[in-house]
Amino acid sequence: MLFMLCKAYFMLCANLKKGVIMIKTDFFATGMPSALSISLLEFGTNLQTARKRRKLSLQQVADKLNIGVRSIADAEKGKPTTAVSTYFGLLWVYGMLDGIKDVANPLKDIEGMRLDAVRKKKPVKSEYDNDF
Repeated sequence: MLFMLCKAYFMLCANLKKGVIMIKTDFFATGMPSALSISLLEFGTNLQTARKRRKLSLQQVADKLNIGVRSIADAEKGKPTTAVSTYFGLLWVYGMLDGIKDVANPLKDIEGMRLDAVRKKKPVKSEYDNDF
């Protein structure tokens, strides 16, 4: 994480020396939550480990998915702007797509079910109110 911040700082300094200032206003540039950054980095590292264990090159994986090598490399770095289809494609190539079915499964969403139950317990106001 520190490496990424240092790299961004040095790129900003280099651009300032050139007289080029580019301001990004999207979610990822303004600072995503650290938990999300860490999760993406871990996921990318896991994907890279899966590829290496299968002794596949970036080019071989890119050819199977019909996308560029850069997209695979970006996914392995946990880059947040990488298309979700790339991540799903990598899971498919590595035979790991079955594990994705439990992600955001409504039957396993404890917090969502709790909130739903609380909403259902609220009394419904009658159309005809006897309060004169």
